[in-house]
Amino acid sequence: MRWKKLGRVFVANGTSEWVHSHGIVPIARALDAHRYRIYFSPRDRQNRSNVSWLDLDIRDPTKVLRLSEHPVLLPGPLGCFDDSGSMGCWIVEHDGVERLYYQGWMRGVTVSFYVAVGVAERPAGNPDRPFERISEGPILDRCRQEPVFIADPAVVIENGHWRMWYQSGRRWTRPADVALPSYDIRYAQSADGLNWNLAGIQSLAFQHPGEIAIARFCPLREADGSYKAWYSYRANDWGYRIGFATSSDGISWTRRDEEAGIERDAGWEGSMICYPFVFDTDLGRMMLYNGGRYGDAGFGIAVLEQD
Repeated sequence: MRWKKLGRVFVANGTSEWVHSHGIVPIARALDAHRYRIYFSPRDRQNRSNVSWLDLDIRDPTKVLRLSEHPVLLPGPLGCFDDSGSMGCWIVEHDGVERLYYQGWMRGVTVSFYVAVGVAERPAGNPDRPFERISEGPILDRCRQEPVFIADPAVVIENGHWRMWYQSGRRWTRPADVALPSYDIRYAQSADGLNWNLAGIQSLAFQHPGEIAIARFCPLREADGSYKAWYSYRANDWGYRIGFATSSDGISWTRRDEEAGIERDAGWEGSMICYPFVFDTDLGRMMLYNGGRYGDAGFGIAVLEQD
């Protein structure tokens, strides 16, 4: 596999009050054959994430055609699980409704943050309309099955069944003066996309020496029924890289990180390459990805040259 990088699409350099920095976890949604809306999560001047968007033409994907004038999802009310930020993770359309799964942040005390998963919705067909929370509380939070945290879901519907791959918090550690998180990928199912059976099924475990985190799992089902996935992984002493895995059922995965076909460059990407989103277009398979320290250098785009 080999990806050809086409360049950086966007970086938030004080663009506005709410698009002040970063621009992480891009999500592509087709508007027509060549025009795509890319949802992403920048940070405002208070360092709180929100969900914004931009439009591009896949034939010239580094040229921004339009940038949202307002966020489509803001941080939540004071004291709620997302009062420190709302980060878009995945969008699913079902029965005429677009459902946004997002990660809510709260600043922590003994650890630096608490996270949980919320849902916001809007009628399909009006991409400029903001998303509205279905509740001020999360649909997934710390519980008996996930006592540390649950975050960053990827959700698909297959034959009427809802499937989710999510970031499962492992134990926090304190090797020095700062507590550091650790997380891998687990799998869950649901009948309605809101009430999930958390059975503790591990889909992707650590493999590399020193590895402590796997994030932004992006699965795709191929025409033959098999699955491929891209994700980012890191250690405490080396930054995020993009990995690759395959599966016959979407539950048990075999890591093939050496076949990912994309690596960090010394240019705008800086210290990390992370948070991939892979999608198919009329011009081929594309990947959106972040660069910089946890996405502070914005996001770029690449096209698959060789599978």
